Amino acid sequence: MMPAPAPVRTDILLVGGGHAHVEVLRRFGMAPVPGVRLTLATRDLATPYSGMLPGLVAGTYSHAEAHVDLAPLAVFAGARLIHGAVTGLDLDRNEALIDGRPPLAFDIVSLDIGSTPSAAGIQGAEHALPVKPVDRFLERWAELEERAAGGAFRLVTVGAGAGGVELTMALQRRLAEHGVAADRLQFTVVSDMDEVLPAYGYAARRQVAAALRRSGIGQRTGVRVAAVEPDGAVMETGETLAADAVVLATPAAPAGWVAASGLAGDARGFVEVGADLRSRSHEQVFAAGDIAAFGARALPKSGVFAVRQGPVLAENLRRLATGGEPLLSYRPQKRTLALVSTGRGQAVASWGPFAAAGGWAWRWKDRIDRRWMDRYRDLPAMGEAEEMRCGGCGAKLAAVLLERVLARLEVKAHADVVVGLGDDAAVVRPPPGRVAVRTADQFRAFIDDPYLFGRIAANHALGDLYAMGAEPQTALALATLPLAPEEKLERDLESLMRGALEVLNAAGCALVGGHTAEGAELSLGFALDGHGQAELLTGKGGLQEGDRLVLVKPLGTGAILAAHMAGLCRGDWLEAALAAMQQSNCEAGEVLRAHGAVAVTDVTGFGLAGHLAEMLRASDRAAVLAPGDVPVLPGARELIARGVRSTLHPANEAAAEAFDPEACPELFDPQTAGGLLAGVPGDRTDACLAALAAAGYAQAAVVGEVTSGPPGELTLGS
Repeated sequence: MMPAPAPVRTDILLVGGGHAHVEVLRRFGMAPVPGVRLTLATRDLATPYSGMLPGLVAGTYSHAEAHVDLAPLAVFAGARLIHGAVTGLDLDRNEALIDGRPPLAFDIVSLDIGSTPSAAGIQGAEHALPVKPVDRFLERWAELEERAAGGAFRLVTVGAGAGGVELTMALQRRLAEHGVAADRLQFTVVSDMDEVLPAYGYAARRQVAAALRRSGIGQRTGVRVAAVEPDGAVMETGETLAADAVVLATPAAPAGWVAASGLAGDARGFVEVGADLRSRSHEQVFAAGDIAAFGARALPKSGVFAVRQGPVLAENLRRLATGGEPLLSYRPQKRTLALVSTGRGQAVASWGPFAAAGGWAWRWKDRIDRRWMDRYRDLPAMGEAEEMRCGGCGAKLAAVLLERVLARLEVKAHADVVVGLGDDAAVVRPPPGRVAVRTADQFRAFIDDPYLFGRIAANHALGDLYAMGAEPQTALALATLPLAPEEKLERDLESLMRGALEVLNAAGCALVGGHTAEGAELSLGFALDGHGQAELLTGKGGLQEGDRLVLVKPLGTGAILAAHMAGLCRGDWLEAALAAMQQSNCEAGEVLRAHGAVAVTDVTGFGLAGHLAEMLRASDRAAVLAPGDVPVLPGARELIARGVRSTLHPANEAAAEAFDPEACPELFDPQTAGGLLAGVPGDRTDACLAALAAAGYAQAAVVGEVTSGPPGELTLGS
């Protein structure tokens, strides 16, 4: 008998995916700590590398080359990934607050959330374009770029530090390479300091200023921008610089919630830390990168310092979690090598008072940046540590724990429930004149976010009822939670069931009981009861020749989840799949039946081909599929082509009879919370698709047609 995994004893929460935290994730992946659970809560699934931002803007690097994909890195680290922005900390309860979901409990928390340009003293800053957050900057710049393509373009950058200067030259280069004539571009850098790059030595300042002049970029120093208007920047002197866009690259400012959390901070609101990167006011809090302030020595807000803090932070988190050795001290370097890109394959290298420029400096910078990024892509596989735990009824969760969780959850009453939660069994009154419809589903977790998993598991289970046109009535929940101390089990169970109840309550389905236990891994299932009028329920049979086969949601969750569990899935692909799995089939079922569908099923584990074959056999019909019309989630085809497939995929392919499975392998991809598949009369298909699109099923499509061939035969058309 295999020993059980070590129970979770310490929760470390990483808030933000900054340069220091990606190193923490890498090191915990290479050397896991038994009993320590790592969680990453992040607004972005891909974190930009600051050194590559100018090259990304200029078109030198692709988005993937300039971003660390946090999803596979979190898998490598064995960390739970929570996609959501933390908006506050309750340091009395040790909870992180995230809008729209339950708080995240922690024993130790580390902040590496970066900073944003300060708008202090600038009226109308909402008209400006801040360089951070980077994803929002890139989105808004893409809109401006379309406008610039039509003619002249004027840009003012507020801030003349390295970031502002590099970005301005990169933006100019991007527009020039997109066909905007140089004489139609008017770029200006404005700073209240006397020179550009005020934190650099004289030689570097002189070389960068010369590069700006060669590029035709104006420099207005020693003057403060007092306001931003829709058509320009207003100086404190009253002069206005006309501009189509004003970019904010001003000194850094912290997120407002940090100071509101009660953490000791410096005059600007950054978290004061000691040499061990630990908060000076709260011993359970660490901070690194831009958000950290080091007291007497104010470090520049530069990624080069965050990178060096990563190894120290990782070791100190480990030491505090295990209660062993004293914490290490971070000693910032007295001088740093700075490489400032000046465009067109050139850069200025700066070391204290020394500076030199040339193509060699840019190639050096490019090599350093790429080498750093490679550390978080080429990740070795690591093992796990395990220990024993009891089974049988001794694995049940404590009654008092269940009572506390249920008391905090919104369990809605239902008129048909005579006896619900709290008794040995539920007693439910069947509605008069209606028949009972029962179904069950359960599976192990494919993500480590219990709240999100609860939502998807409930949505998946409800799919059978929606396929048949039944109204959900009651649910029994069957949950297994990973081994942990009672207080952590309680938190995880609350998150799991809060997510599930949000979906069940929205469906009008009452939770009336269930069973909970400890186990090796998280799993959740439901036994559902629904009801309906017998003559109006839709099953798998009833397809007619000429019916168009309508698929409501895209395929691909099987491959994407398999890739995610292996650390091979891009964050944006995972995000799209999770969104699809949370979309209910309720309204889709109503639309399909309103347009004449009498045969409906939900596409789940057997894939589109397997579930359609069941419908065809039940209907004594055949069908022709149009592979090119089958909607597929982003990344799924690429992953399947690379051989990344669910473990059920080969069995699904083995059931294929009439065509080569490799001709369209996505048809055999097992789905979680997949869409409905229905036969709709041909003359009502267009109206059905329009109604589905209006209901939010944007990728609903006709994927084939029912024919009169041999029952169950499935062939591919053109």
